[in-house]
Amino acid sequence: MKYLYMLGFVGWVAGGCDGDGPPAGPPPAWSRTLPPAAVMGAHRGLIPARGIVHLHSPYSHDACDGMPRGPNDNGPVDEVCLDHLRKALCDTAMDFAALTDHDDTMADEAWGPELFLRRGADELVVNATGAPTASRLACDTGRKVLLFVGGENDLMPIMLDKHPEGDAGTRHAVYNGNDVDTVNAYRALGGLAWVAHSESKEIGLLRELKLDGMEVYNLHAAIDADIRMKWLNLSPDGAVQAAADFLSPEPTAPEPDLALVAFLEENLPSVHKWETLLGEGNRVAVTAGTDAHENAIALLMRDGERVDSYRRMMRWFANVVLVALPSDPAQIEQAMATGRLYVAFEVLGTPTGFDARADKADGTVAELGAELRVADGATLVVETPSVYMLSPALPEPMIRTRILRVDAAGSTEVAAGAGRVTAAADQPGAYRVEVRMTPRHLAPYMTAIAAKGFSEREYVWIYASPIYVRP
Repeated sequence: MKYLYMLGFVGWVAGGCDGDGPPAGPPPAWSRTLPPAAVMGAHRGLIPARGIVHLHSPYSHDACDGMPRGPNDNGPVDEVCLDHLRKALCDTAMDFAALTDHDDTMADEAWGPELFLRRGADELVVNATGAPTASRLACDTGRKVLLFVGGENDLMPIMLDKHPEGDAGTRHAVYNGNDVDTVNAYRALGGLAWVAHSESKEIGLLRELKLDGMEVYNLHAAIDADIRMKWLNLSPDGAVQAAADFLSPEPTAPEPDLALVAFLEENLPSVHKWETLLGEGNRVAVTAGTDAHENAIALLMRDGERVDSYRRMMRWFANVVLVALPSDPAQIEQAMATGRLYVAFEVLGTPTGFDARADKADGTVAELGAELRVADGATLVVETPSVYMLSPALPEPMIRTRILRVDAAGSTEVAAGAGRVTAAADQPGAYRVEVRMTPRHLAPYMTAIAAKGFSEREYVWIYASPIYVRP
């Protein structure tokens, strides 16, 4: 991903903020980190595990300000940039990260410790033959983050167990494939077949590939002027203009980490493609792509950190899988494969208490990603989450849950509300859940630009992968 287009920010940052003055009083201190994912709440023995899916390390040619291996692109990796990535994974309490480096230079590296970014006390995860399939990044706090290797080119294989057989040239060819044979090759390598930037992918190709999952939101797409105009039908410079106030160095300026809310809009073409595939009976899990490279703007914000830091971008949103043991890489991958996961935009707050399930007439429960029959007499049940540790000094956000049935006729809202929201699973279709929020609790962190109304807009807080009801 090339964030260099964001350099256009620099030209207007000097203009500063056009706010109306300092806030009446300081809000509670903003947290630059995230709590452990377990605070989101375990249900039926399944524990939330937070992860980044779509992340670039110095093994992507365009990472680290375009020089991940020095000016000639042939030296050792940039250890400073790599340290930023590693520390960000720790600071944001990630349980796992699916690295998705471009084939240049990921395909040129031998499968082993270096490709898994092993440093210091990190541990390799190996299979029965002793070959590495993942690693455990060791944080200073004692936290360990599972790191998986994958790629992002036309397609995005994730959580691979090994490289394709053959030399580097063969590996480049496989990683740049874009057909059914390529999808099958990724699965044969122990990985899952995903697609990034679904906004630009033709629905016919997505239909043919039968992927395991797709991005329903991509940060690069949300910002890039060309993508916004060509693929998202949004104003090309809308993100830049909206985020300008957050780049002010003034002490009364809004919290820098909240810049995302200025341009956090649904990637509707991606959502529509997802729903088209679901309506045709396909199983498709969804993720949101952070697509971080730390290659856009080295300019420091008033918190002393660069605009596009790994930490800031990982702080914004993550993908949450539900597993019995978050430290088990096989369970993480299995949850991804079956669609037992949801996307959470934690810039709005960490959700706690969220639960989406199907209660069957026989008393059993079907989790996200499960398949059941109309004859099972199931009821979709969703517990609307709240913001974790919301200070009583802050205004209350407005939160509502929607249950949508997606079938050949399109997408239909079958229930909506707060608290416990239910709907009968009495017709075939893919039942998906989204939670929306008007983040009024963020207003005190944006007092200087209150007139912009960012805290009075409704945003998607959670996208959940579906439960499938068959005839």
